Amino acid sequence: MGTAVGLAHVIGVVIALWTFNGRAGGSFWHGMPPMLMLISPEWLIVSVGKAFLWEVTLVVWLVGGRPSSPWGIRENSRSGRITRLSPAERAARDRAAVRAM
Repeated sequence: MGTAVGLAHVIGVVIALWTFNGRAGGSFWHGMPPMLMLISPEWLIVSVGKAFLWEVTLVVWLVGGRPSSPWGIRENSRSGRITRLSPAERAARDRAAVRAM
């Protein structure tokens, strides 16, 4: 029983990292290059922390009404750095994502 719970947690960590990467603007299939992740250590630390506590993160996200990720690459960014977006930038990104569907 303990092995199944531990395995479920490890699988959840992998899926959480994959999801955070995709929601921040990375590719779901190819991931982000390691150098790009190191450009934004704040995002990397927060994402890894959330991934290891994915059960708590999931509950907070569901209770909060499933908001979009506050992380992303600014539209005219030359560096490609992942930063915390302003509410206006998040809204513009969300509108563009809806239009792309």
